[in-house]
Amino acid sequence: MLIATLNHNLPSLTDNLVDQLKRDPLFPECELMVVDNGSKEALASSTTHRLDSNIFFGGGFNVVLEYFLSTNHDYLYFLNNDLIFHGPSFLTTSIREARETNAGVYSPSIINASIKQCHWKQMWNWGSGLRPVRWIDFQCPLIRRDVLEKIVHYPDELIFGWGLDFYTGCITEMNGITTIVSDNHTICHLNSQTFEQNKIDIGISEFCRGAETNMNNYFKQSEYFKLYVDLRVYAENYKP
Repeated sequence: MLIATLNHNLPSLTDNLVDQLKRDPLFPECELMVVDNGSKEALASSTTHRLDSNIFFGGGFNVVLEYFLSTNHDYLYFLNNDLIFHGPSFLTTSIREARETNAGVYSPSIINASIKQCHWKQMWNWGSGLRPVRWIDFQCPLIRRDVLEKIVHYPDELIFGWGLDFYTGCITEMNGITTIVSDNHTICHLNSQTFEQNKIDIGISEFCRGAETNMNNYFKQSEYFKLYVDLRVYAENYKP
């Protein structure tokens, strides 16, 4: 498994994420990819790759995806760098549950620590065990190789990162691939710490407007538009 994260001017949070991962007995069997996404401050000590400028979540994901496809790894675990999980079995539990359910895409359920709970309700903990869902929000996606081989490269229009998850949901739904959210396995997301700590040269309102506009414009012009709209409505009104 390749474990990857992006860092932009948040070295302490990034190194904390890696320290948490190291508690898991599965960690030595994995490859770690910590991509510095154009930081102007000190690098995280765990950095393995460095980009000259900030190409945001979508651009960084494509860098990781290109590398992943050059390897023989079966899974990519792409983690936000401001995640908190307790205990020594985050990786072990994720892989076990993904394999048990034949999930092409898997995520723990998510608790948002600093903002309202996720707008997309399938990501909440409903106390319902391992739940098949139609798509997951990309806070902590575990993705099987065959899914990523169908994607190859996310649309460059989605550089800000919004819409990668919908795009993946369209691909998995059209190919009958299972997506799972686990209520047995819940993690905490601190959310938007690059903005909260003023570590990026764009305001959060401007970023969100640009990301939303890019996402909507891309899907309006794509073959996936009707499915995209359907997946949005599904997630906004989700109940297990």
